[in-house]
Amino acid sequence: MQINAPVLNLTYSNYTPSAGHIERLEALVGQGRVLVAESEQHALELAPTVEVLLGHRYLSQMLPHAPQLRWIQTTAAGHDQLPFDQIRARGIILTRNTLNSDAIAHHALALTFALTRRLPHAFASQYAGVWSKPWDMLPLPRTALVLGLGAIGMRIARLLKGLGIYVLGTSRQPRVEQREVCDECLSMTNWRDALAVSDILVLALPLNAETQHCIGVNELAMLPAHAVLINVARGGLIDEKALLQALSNAQIGGAALDHIDQPWPPEDPAWRTPNLIITPKVSAYHPAMQSSFETFAEAQVSRYLHNQQLHDQVV
Repeated sequence: MQINAPVLNLTYSNYTPSAGHIERLEALVGQGRVLVAESEQHALELAPTVEVLLGHRYLSQMLPHAPQLRWIQTTAAGHDQLPFDQIRARGIILTRNTLNSDAIAHHALALTFALTRRLPHAFASQYAGVWSKPWDMLPLPRTALVLGLGAIGMRIARLLKGLGIYVLGTSRQPRVEQREVCDECLSMTNWRDALAVSDILVLALPLNAETQHCIGVNELAMLPAHAVLINVARGGLIDEKALLQALSNAQIGGAALDHIDQPWPPEDPAWRTPNLIITPKVSAYHPAMQSSFETFAEAQVSRYLHNQQLHDQVV
């Protein structure tokens, strides 16, 4: 199968496509058929001839003006922030990017043990030049509840289980591979029953109407006083006000957030909430992030040209 319109290689959200990447794509589809949108206006100008999008920056703006669009390769692992209903209604192929799942899983574990071992206390003592006496630490975790067993949640579950932690995971209809990484699979309707025995609660869910603020006052009250909450998914999964209150009252042992709804103003006391770690949406980052995705995208384009099944296809 030949591409009858240029591949539009959008400026990826977090980096500029390398010259080598563009050259390798042109070797696949032809000189001048790989275009990089430099701005929203440029993207709109290119939209009418586009058949393939690599990346999803400006996607919402372009979609109504791209009648020839047949395939979108997003740089994201999920599609909850994309115009998914429009994509599906038009029969456009959507493939996602799960290459960074290992990095996100390792980040989740790093945050977990930073909280349970109270490493911020050690850092504060170090910066103050103080050789501190041992401080109170949380109990060694024995049970973890992982909400969401997609590519990321499965990797987190596998790492936790490998450490001898009993892992509970949630899935609508557990697949064999999901059951393999968990000691027990729960449904999306009964997972709250496991909160009382969860030393670690990890959020790896998409954000939608069902999961919005799924962790609120009631859920936080069900957790043990030593439990830690780790969110490497979307900020909207948590009622932030309820979480900050629970931490201030020492109702739970700690929380680590890689995503929040909106960064707080510098003077907001939320930044200094006790036993809270914030990382600025960096869980997916690693040195090979760009080169790995570019190699993957090139292989995907080759598969598309040869009418082969694309990897990580959503629709």
